[in-house]
Amino acid sequence: MVQKLVIFPDERVNISCTDVRSFNQTLWDVIEDIRDTMEHHKITALVAMQIAYPYNIILIKEPDGSYSEYINPRIIGSYGAFESQEQTLYYPNITQTIPRAERIKVVYEDRHGNALHCDIEDRVYAATLQRKVDYLFGGTFLDKLDKNHKEKVIAALANDGLVPEVEVCPAFSNKDYFVSFTDKLLIFMGFTLVSSFLGFSKETLESFYLIDQFLVPTIFALMVGFFFYAQYEAKKYSRCSSCQIGNNIGVIVKRVVVATLLGIGAYFVLG
Repeated sequence: MVQKLVIFPDERVNISCTDVRSFNQTLWDVIEDIRDTMEHHKITALVAMQIAYPYNIILIKEPDGSYSEYINPRIIGSYGAFESQEQTLYYPNITQTIPRAERIKVVYEDRHGNALHCDIEDRVYAATLQRKVDYLFGGTFLDKLDKNHKEKVIAALANDGLVPEVEVCPAFSNKDYFVSFTDKLLIFMGFTLVSSFLGFSKETLESFYLIDQFLVPTIFALMVGFFFYAQYEAKKYSRCSSCQIGNNIGVIVKRVVVATLLGIGAYFVLG
């Protein structure tokens, strides 16, 4: 059945969607409503929330006319970056330039609850899916804008005025330098750990151990810096997926654990 589209200023899009738990006729009816609405309005991609169903469901129409169904999708990998010219049904008649990943890795479920995954190499398709995922977190592409500029855009839309140029949530953040440098230090620590099997002299191994003793607290300090800079960006940009505290904590925990294990290994192997 064709459903009414949720259009600005309807604030229901600010509701974070929930995962689908029951894969039954109720779900299939929602999917059919999404499909019918897409056909009626000649839409190529739609989220359940855009017809007021607060569930993590995305449908994308393929070039051959078939529909890809993404239930409970999660983007677990993003690669490359480009500037995507985007429009959305929620904000009619505006176009914004949004930085998106060129390629993404997605895990999701089908309508029967089977776990699936895919690599999306086409950057237009990847941008489309990323834009729809924004809705699942209770936002739109405007939530990737600087908060002050977003307010100006909303005010212009409310008054049918000229939409100003805006500063967007960057595809590559300065906090990524913390991660990149930390990863290089971890690679070096991994090398020093196996160096005892590569024929290095005792003096060299002792030097490696001293360096490792310095690198472990350095990595901890880098991760502390990463956390505080990430919090700064989280305040600057709303609902930016890379700014979400869960993602940032995951980045920190993984690297702190690896540094700790490598430090312990260096103590027993090199110390």
